[in-house]
Amino acid sequence: MLGQTLSTDDGIKRWEADFRGGLNTDGYQFDLGIAFFPIQYIGVKAQLGIDGEIKELGDWGVDDIDSHHSYASRFKFTPAAVLRTPELIHWKSKDAGIYIFAEPGIILSPGASGSKKAECFNWDLKTGINIQVDQFIFTIGYGVTNFCLYSGFPTNHWGWRDTDDYITHSGFIGGAYKF
Repeated sequence: MLGQTLSTDDGIKRWEADFRGGLNTDGYQFDLGIAFFPIQYIGVKAQLGIDGEIKELGDWGVDDIDSHHSYASRFKFTPAAVLRTPELIHWKSKDAGIYIFAEPGIILSPGASGSKKAECFNWDLKTGINIQVDQFIFTIGYGVTNFCLYSGFPTNHWGWRDTDDYITHSGFIGGAYKF
C-alpha cells in the first residue's frame, strides 16, 4: 500500500515551485520555494527569501554609497512541512478547487548588516487559502513568526530598536506551478 501511495503513476503532480511577496511588521518579504508531496495533502518545502525595510520614496533611486541612509535586510532559508486540506469547494465553471493550507517551519538566517549576535534560528507558521486551476495555484495568506529583521540591532534608517523580542506578522500573495 505504501508503494501505491508514493507512486507517481497516479496522475498527481507531486512538485510545486512558488513565488510569494508580501508585507510584514518590519517591511517587505519575497520568497521562492519548491515543495514535494509524497502524499497528496502532505509535503515538504524549502524556501529562499529576503526580508527588508521599505525605503522612503525620497530615497528610491539614490545610490546607497552616496546616501547616509542605511536600510536593514536579511536573507533567510525556510524548510517547512506543508499540510493541505482536500478540496473544500469545487468551482465547476473554472474546473478549480479551493484549499486551506498550513506550513509550519523554521527560519535560518544570518543577521542583517551591522547586527551583533542576531538570532539565526526562528519558528515560522504560514496559513492561508489557495485556488488551484489545472497546474496553477494562486495563494493569499497570513504568517506569524518570532523572526525579527532587527535581531542583533542592525544599523537601520530609523535608528536602534527598543527591543527585537516581538512576534512578526505578515500578509502575502503568491503563485505556484505544479509539475
